[in-house]
Amino acid sequence: MDEGFQTFDDYLAILKRRKWQLILPAVSLSLLALLAALLIPPAYRSSATILIERQEIPSDLVRTTVTSYADQRIQVISQRVMTTSNLSALIERYDLYPNIRRKESINAAVEEMRERIKLDMISADVLDPQSGRAQEATIAFSLSFENRSPTLAQKVTSDLVSLFLNENLERRTAAANEATAFLQTEANRLGQEISTLEARLAAFKEEHSDNLPELMSLNRELMLRTEERLRDNAQSLRTLEQQALYLESELAQLSPTLGGGGGVLQPNALEARLEELQAQYVRVKERYSPQHPDRIQLKREIAELQRLVGTSGATTLRNRLTDLRAELAALRKRYSDDHPDVVRLKRSLAATETQLARAGRFNESDLGLTEAVSNPAYVQLRARLEATKIEIESLKQARLELEQELTAFESRVTEAPKIEQEYRALTRDYDNAMRKYQEVRDKGLQAELAQSLERDRKGERFSLIEPPLVPEKPYKPNRLAIMMLGLILSVAGGVGNLALRESLDKGLYGTRAIQAAAAKTPLLAVIPYIETQADRRRRVRRLLFFGGTGLMLLAAGAALVHFLIMPLDVLWFALMRKLDAAMPLLFQPHQ
Repeated sequence: MDEGFQTFDDYLAILKRRKWQLILPAVSLSLLALLAALLIPPAYRSSATILIERQEIPSDLVRTTVTSYADQRIQVISQRVMTTSNLSALIERYDLYPNIRRKESINAAVEEMRERIKLDMISADVLDPQSGRAQEATIAFSLSFENRSPTLAQKVTSDLVSLFLNENLERRTAAANEATAFLQTEANRLGQEISTLEARLAAFKEEHSDNLPELMSLNRELMLRTEERLRDNAQSLRTLEQQALYLESELAQLSPTLGGGGGVLQPNALEARLEELQAQYVRVKERYSPQHPDRIQLKREIAELQRLVGTSGATTLRNRLTDLRAELAALRKRYSDDHPDVVRLKRSLAATETQLARAGRFNESDLGLTEAVSNPAYVQLRARLEATKIEIESLKQARLELEQELTAFESRVTEAPKIEQEYRALTRDYDNAMRKYQEVRDKGLQAELAQSLERDRKGERFSLIEPPLVPEKPYKPNRLAIMMLGLILSVAGGVGNLALRESLDKGLYGTRAIQAAAAKTPLLAVIPYIETQADRRRRVRRLLFFGGTGLMLLAAGAALVHFLIMPLDVLWFALMRKLDAAMPLLFQPHQ
């Protein structure tokens, strides 16, 4: 018979005919679900909540060296805490998973414990102080451990929380110490580099003390002055050479003797002239400076006359030499050896010493004037000529010195760009090193503040706000859910068994099925089912079975209520109290 033509009565007939094929699987599966709900061992979970507190001091004042995000740091700490060594110590301390350790190894027990540890982040929308926008941030996290013993679950969770808190404190302190140590090492390295650069810079300045970039304009100015002095020297030299020629011509026109006659020039006349010039020099010395031309001319004439007078002149030269030495000693106390006045005095002192040496060797035969010189004018011109020649020699010597100075200044100006390039490179490296050193020193001070911040526990920290407690109820299994799901699945299994048996059965049941099989041939009669004695005994057994099953289910339900919901005695007393409270209301007369 086609199943598409089956009616509701047909389904009822199938249910009535195969009710045991539905009931027996359903009851069996229900009993299995009940046993599973009752026999599965309970697991207790102890949980702790740890709050992530921000640092107390504003970050604008003291910036911490721990810059990672909280959730990232928590994951890193989790990996450090849940190492094999830490978990093995906890397992051995509380004797966890003895069967696994006995049958397998400690590593298997550690893996089992890792699966029982759960870390959950607690996030919230907080306002970012920098951007002013709300964003999701991790503000806390929960740490829990699952075990069959509630006491062990609480103890292990407490130890795990301690490990997390200690590891966070150690990591933050270590990060601050490492940052401080690194910056101190870097500052020391930069300090050594600065010392090396300072030594190189000092050596460079000492080597090129006269040609540093800041002396470039001074060298150019000194070079121009030297050129000007060289021009003045050349002009003065030409003037003195002309004067010497003039004096030679004048000297050639004069007669060495008075009146053209013979006779010897008495030394008293030369000494008188020398005394006159010395007296005149005293007056000139009071009026003019040592560089005045008249004073210089007088000094030269006196020197020449002193040379002519011989031994008496040597005494004067010695006195003058003593004065020059005293004046040189006084100037050396005030100026260096390169000062122009000191150089001039040295030159005069050398000339005086030369004159004194000549005066010591002087005799009348050297003069060649034993019987020839008797004209004072001739002697005076001769003295002026000698003084002029001496000044010419002095100017020539000064010209050589000026030319050497000019060559030195030109060399300095020529080498100045190269030296400036090297000097700029050294100063640039030194400035960069100083800037880096100062930057590292500033960061080092900030790192030291951050180190103090972590040492005094004023930075971001983990605070235990919900300590792990001994759980009163098991975390799993959910026995009621297992029973309800088992009941639903048992009914579904009975229905599936019934449908399968019916689809596999090829028998004919009912008049409609017989008529359909007989090509709709009319039936002659319908014989009802005849109940026998055996049928009645089977009915009694079924009644007894169903009664026993009902009692078992009632007892199982009472047990479930007693163990899962509330003890039966407590439930009974609660119902009685409610009934006693409701009785006066039920029998209260209506107004």
